[in-house]
Amino acid sequence: MKVKQYRKILLLVLMICAAILFGCVERALSSQLSTQQIASEWSAKESYAQVSCFFSKDAAVTEDYVVQIEQKLKTALAEASEDTSDENGRTMVDCYSTQGRLTIYSDRSSITARAFGVGGDFFTFHPLKLLSGNYFAGDDLNTDGVIIDENVAWQLFGSNNVSGMYVEINGVQYPVRGVVKSDKGYFSEAADEEAATVYVSYQILNGTSSQMSSMDSIAGTAASAASSTAGSSTAVKSAGYDQTDVTTLDTYELLIKNPVQKFGLNALKEALGLDKNSYEIVENSSRFGLVNRFSILRNFGIRSMNTKNIVFPYWENRARAYEDVAVLLLVLELLCLIYPLIFVAGRIYWLWKHKTEIRQKMFHGMKLFFKQLVIWIKKAKKPDFSREKIFHKKMKEQ
Repeated sequence: MKVKQYRKILLLVLMICAAILFGCVERALSSQLSTQQIASEWSAKESYAQVSCFFSKDAAVTEDYVVQIEQKLKTALAEASEDTSDENGRTMVDCYSTQGRLTIYSDRSSITARAFGVGGDFFTFHPLKLLSGNYFAGDDLNTDGVIIDENVAWQLFGSNNVSGMYVEINGVQYPVRGVVKSDKGYFSEAADEEAATVYVSYQILNGTSSQMSSMDSIAGTAASAASSTAGSSTAVKSAGYDQTDVTTLDTYELLIKNPVQKFGLNALKEALGLDKNSYEIVENSSRFGLVNRFSILRNFGIRSMNTKNIVFPYWENRARAYEDVAVLLLVLELLCLIYPLIFVAGRIYWLWKHKTEIRQKMFHGMKLFFKQLVIWIKKAKKPDFSREKIFHKKMKEQ
C-alpha cells in the first residue's frame, strides 16, 4: 500500500515539474524574438504597448496617411491626460515599411535582392545585429544610404566590413551605412528570413529620394507617372527598380504609452479608420500571454486562413510560428496538470467524505495537546529543590 502511495506522489511531482519545464521553455522561446520585446525593454517604470499593423494593398496607406495616424494618436494620448511633449521621455515611437525588390551594383558584381523601404524608427523595432557600420534613424537628416545583410555584402564585395563603400541603385550612388547579420535556423528559413535583403529609406524604394532625379533620364516617359499621387500603382521597371508594390505601405509599427490595458491597441484601431478587412493588427507586447494563447487555441486552424490579401513580412511570419509552438507548449502544460488536479480533487473529496472522523481526531489531538501543555506549565512553575537537597547532603557527609 505504501509503495503504491509513493508511486502516486512521485507521478504527481513529475507532472508538476514537467508543466513548469514547458512553461520555462515557452518563456525562453518568446524571449528570443527581440522584435516582440520592445515594450518591456523600452521602460521599466512606465507601461508601454507595442502594436503592429499589416495592410493589404487595397488599404493604400501612404506616408501622408501615417502623419494623420500620428496626430490622432497624440490626440488620444492627450485625452487620456498623458503628456505628449516628450520632455519626460517619448510617449510614442513608430515606424513604417514596405517591401519590394532592387538590383544593386558594386564595382565587382550585382545582385537583385529583397528590399525594405523603411521610415521612422525602424531599427528601434528591429535591432538587427550589426557586423559593421551603423543604422540610420528616423530623425537623421540624411537617410540616403543603404543597410545590407551579410549575403548581399559577400555577393557585392566579398567581405562583411564594407561600411562606407558605395553601391549603385538606378544609376545613383549610395553609401553602405551598415552590414547586418542574417538569422539562421528552422523558423528563419521557413519565414524566408535568410534571403538576401537590403534596407533603404522609403523615399529611395518609392523613387522620391532627392538623389533619384537621375532616374528620370533612365525611366523616360514612365518617370512622370512615378511622380503622380502616392496611391498610384503605376509600374516603373528600370535598372532593376520595380515600383509596382512599393507605392503603398505594408506595415506600421507603434510603441505607445499604455495607461490602461488595451489603450494602445484600441487607439490605433480608431486612428486607422480603415475597413477591418484591409488590415491585420497585433499587440506584440501581449501576444505570448496566457489569454492570447488560449485565444489562438480556441481559433486553432481558422487563424491560418488568410482572406485579407495581406502578405506578412518575415519577422511576423517567424513570430506567428513561435506563437504556434507556444500554444503547443500550453497544451502540454495543461495535459501535465490534469493528474495533479485529479489528485488534489481526490484528496479534497476524501477529506470531505471523512470530515466527521477527521474532526473527531483533530479535537482529540487538540485536547491531548492542551492537557500536556497544562502539565508542562505546572512543572515549570513548581520550584526545583533537587539541587539544594544534593548540596545539603554533601555538606552533612563532610
